[in-house]
Amino acid sequence: MNNRRSFATIVALALCLASGWVNAQSSLTRYLQHVQPLGSAHLTFPGPAGGYTLAHMPTKRVMEWGDTVIQERAFLINLNLSGDGLFLSPDTVLNVTGNTPFEFVFSKTRTIHAALTPTHTHEEYLNFDTTFDGVIGYGLFKQYITAFDFTNKSVTFYPLFSQVDVSDTDARIMQLPLIDDAKLTYCHCDYPTIWLDAQAPPFKPGHVQLAFQEPLSQIFVGALDKKTSDIIDRQFVKDSLAGLKRPLGLSLAEFKVRTLSGISENLAGRSPHRSVNDLPKEYHDLSVPILGTFATDIMRTYSGLIIDPSRQKLIFVK
Repeated sequence: MNNRRSFATIVALALCLASGWVNAQSSLTRYLQHVQPLGSAHLTFPGPAGGYTLAHMPTKRVMEWGDTVIQERAFLINLNLSGDGLFLSPDTVLNVTGNTPFEFVFSKTRTIHAALTPTHTHEEYLNFDTTFDGVIGYGLFKQYITAFDFTNKSVTFYPLFSQVDVSDTDARIMQLPLIDDAKLTYCHCDYPTIWLDAQAPPFKPGHVQLAFQEPLSQIFVGALDKKTSDIIDRQFVKDSLAGLKRPLGLSLAEFKVRTLSGISENLAGRSPHRSVNDLPKEYHDLSVPILGTFATDIMRTYSGLIIDPSRQKLIFVK
């Protein structure tokens, strides 16, 4: 009798686990169930406070002895890059100009082609993952509909203009406009990346960048009101005199983003803490006000995210 009960318990547990796995899978794929994916890659999030977003892409490589192999190589996702991305060139390569064709091979019939620029920068990420091979940027992601499954740590690529089964009345999702309206003031040329419109009273409203490359969401100093800026300055001086070099931060009661319906949704409860940083150099000459970043610490509180450039929308799956 005890053996029968034990067996029944094991079966029930297995069914529960299987049901949970199906639910985790379907929480995102239900919106793309009528589309054939091009391929999926594993995600990892090494580093502090949520981690950096690394996609482990099946990369075609020609070995020194001439054989062609497919190896999983880790690439940091950084939408601030306007091109397809960067790759770590060998130390023996001195000329790092031009682009190099890369192939991410998911099957015999499904391959993603990318033109990556050789570089010697970002080698510090090898400390997080020894397979780190470079960075993939907005130039690649805007060519596909991309589904990030944060629950199961995967990213899946779909053909652009594929059918996405979402309803404006679906309470399980939050739809935001995909904003890429920033321009460089000195040339009036586009600065391609993905922004969200955000407000965090009493600070100045502005754009926040969808920052897979940042573990912790940020507020930039230029967006602070005078009272908060004075407090931060005093704390900075106090820490400097004490010999401390800790990052300064604050907690928000409101962090509202504008949805496609025009209604703002307060996301402060998902991750109220923000680090306070100077405005990065790449944002100094932009034509739009910049509030901060929307990083992985907030994104990973959702089960998934669908980036749909063809319809200019972001779909966060709760």
